[in-house]
Formats: sequence, structure tokens, C-alpha cells
Amino acid sequence: MLRLKACFSAFNLPVPNLSVLNVFVQHRLTALTACITLIAVVGMSVSADEPQSIRIEDRLPIGQQPVDYHGPSTHDAAAVLQARLESGKATLTHNGTEQGYLPALLKELRVPVSSQVLVFPKTALNQKLVTPKNPRAVYFNDSVSVGWVFGAHALEIAAVDPKKGPVFYLLSQDADRPPKLERQSRCLACHSGNTTNHVPGWMVRGFVTDNVGKPISGYSRITHGTDVSKRWGGWYVTGLHGKQTHCGNIYGESALEAHRSDPAVGSNTQSLNDHLPIDRYLTDTSDIVAHLVLNHQAHGINLLVRAGYEQRLNRRSDVEDRLVRYLVFADEAPLQAPITHRSEFAKHFSKGSSTAGGSPSLREFDLQTRLFKYRLSYLIDSPLFDGLPDAVRDRVYRRLWLGLTNDTKDAAFQHLPTEERAAIVRTVATIKKSRPGYWR
Repeated sequence: MLRLKACFSAFNLPVPNLSVLNVFVQHRLTALTACITLIAVVGMSVSADEPQSIRIEDRLPIGQQPVDYHGPSTHDAAAVLQARLESGKATLTHNGTEQGYLPALLKELRVPVSSQVLVFPKTALNQKLVTPKNPRAVYFNDSVSVGWVFGAHALEIAAVDPKKGPVFYLLSQDADRPPKLERQSRCLACHSGNTTNHVPGWMVRGFVTDNVGKPISGYSRITHGTDVSKRWGGWYVTGLHGKQTHCGNIYGESALEAHRSDPAVGSNTQSLNDHLPIDRYLTDTSDIVAHLVLNHQAHGINLLVRAGYEQRLNRRSDVEDRLVRYLVFADEAPLQAPITHRSEFAKHFSKGSSTAGGSPSLREFDLQTRLFKYRLSYLIDSPLFDGLPDAVRDRVYRRLWLGLTNDTKDAAFQHLPTEERAAIVRTVATIKKSRPGYWR
């Protein structure tokens, strides 16, 4: 203020009351500072609300809030079972054989034995044990998968948390220890990469192998969009499916050469007795219908998890477009022949419908030219879908509604005839009580 007084004196101007001038200047500075702060805050808010544009191939910081994948709080079926074991509300009984806790665990997690599919490439845990003669058995329902290898020290569990996605556990087969499902992080080395869209996820891969299970060639991601003739390398497949070919039941150079000459080699297999001691397993099948459902479900789960993560982390790729296309089977590879065998898994799976008697069911199979009669995935009626952030779920619902009820040019819905669209709309209105108000 002394410098300001000197300026007035230098120009022979009357010096104002400096105390009044000081108050005036301070008020103006305070107002200016408030404006600058407000502009900065508004600018930050606009920036924070605008999601960062990314590709689906980009990695996500899954350990950050609000995802906090590695945090202790989970609500998957395995965590719920472990809490029940600790409280004494549930027990697991070891059956005294190499199967150990497997039958009891499947029962507690409500995983059907008929879902068993057998896989033998050395691409996962227990590589030294897994061979075409000793394949890993995989059992699954909508939200849990369980892996068992004859001779392994533990069962492998992947259970889907509604917000975090698949969470991984091991259950020791030691009958002398109290059963405990112990969470694992090392599984993410494989189960959180390009195959799973860089989020914790389920994997279905297909690699034809040599005689001992070492992969030779194949595909790192199998979905319902994969041509069936290219699926199931390294898997056993049972069931009758006419002229439809696949790569299952093939291992070793001689079998591979025979399959190259005649792609029907390995097809329409009804018994696995010539391949392995099947009596070790809970059932003697590796059901083709279970394979088809698992191929659809695994990638569907991963897309749902990715969509939820991106919204929570304020990022945006084209995952929601991919998700909608996947939910309505826009890119499903057609069956080249009907699947005609009687599938115990198909019977069990169809019973899981939550529709009233007589209403269309998203679990009703077609198995003539495609997997399901009504092409909207049953995953829309899952805790994982319901656990999506509101904004994502609302956008997906809106896109589905417009695609199913309007004469839309949306390419994702062009394969659906009018009658099928109407049946899907009615089914969603029946099974989804939390659907948007416009969905009637």
C-alpha cells in the first residue's frame, strides 16, 4: 500500500483514504479468487464426468477403488460357503477316494454333475498330472466353476462376485484338515489377460495336443461365435451331432493326421472308455450341450465384468456394443446339423428357468441350427447383470428395448424375426422385476 501511496504523490494526485482502499482491494481479490476456484472446480467436474476413451484391449487398474478387486470383501458363492463352514451352518464331507471333497462341494454350490466337461492340454494348474489319459474335469453352473484333477492336492474354484467378477479359490483335498476355501491371486496370471478382456474372467481355449497333452495349435478364446468345426481341441466331447464336425477327442500325430484327412474323425463319440479310465469320474460324459453352454457363458461373463469395471473406473471402450451383440447372439456360429442325443445336462439346465409355466424361457434349447430357441442370453437374469452400475444397465436395457421393439436399422438385431423379438420382450417382462418402467 506504501508503493500505491507513492504513485499518487508522484503524479500530484490526492491520496485517498488508504484503509478504505485496502478493504476495497481485498474484497476484489477475494471475489477474483473465488471465481477462479469455481471455474477450476467446474472444469474438474466436467473432466471427471467425461470417461477416458480406451480400447477393450487396454488393461484396467483392477486394484483401485471402487473396484478394489484384491480387497477382502466378496459376495461370491465360494465366499458365502466359506462363511457357512466357519459358522458351522455347512459341512463338507471327504468321500475317502481321490474325488475327496468334490461331490460334497458340487452339492453345496449347486453345480450339476451332468455339467462335466473333460480337458487335457497342459495349459493350467497341475500340468504334470494332466494328460489325455488323466484329463481335468470341469463342472459349472451360471456363476461357479469347479476343476478336479485325479491325484491333485486341491480343487480349483472360480466363483463370480456380482461386482468383482470371478474370484479364485483352492480347496485342499487333505482329509485331515478342516475344509477351507482359500482365495488365490496367482490365478490372475492367466485369468486376467487378453483372453478375458483384461479383467478377472473365465477362459475356454482349444488346443489340439500331442499324446501327452502338450499343445500343438489352436485358439486362445472359444465363444459362441467360434465356428463349431474349430472348437474343442484338447477336450473330450460326447454326444450325437450328425455331420457337424469339431476338433474334440483328438490327440497325437496319427489322430491329427487322420482328422486332417477326414474332419469327422472324433465326432459323434458316445463312449470315452477307449481314451481314459472314465470310472474315476463322477459321470461318463463330456456333454456336447454342456460344451456349447460353457462356450457361450464364459465370454458373456467376461464382457459383463469388463463393462462394469470400465464404468466404475470412468473409462469407455466399445465393450457395451460388444456386450449387446453378444447377449442377442448376433455373431453366433450356426450348427451344421442337429444335436440329437439325450442330454442330462440339457434337462437340468432348462429347469433353471424363472418363467411361469407356458411362458417362453431363455433356457429353452433349439439345438437344430443354433443353441437356444430365444436369442437373448440367460445371463441377463443373473446377479452379475443386476450388479452392473446403474448407468451401464440402463444403457444396455435401452439398446435392447429399441432393438427388440422398433423397426430398427441396428445391425445387432437384424437376425431376429419379429415373433422371436416379441417372445423375448414378454420373457424379460416376466423374469426381470427390476426392469425399466417402459419395458412392458
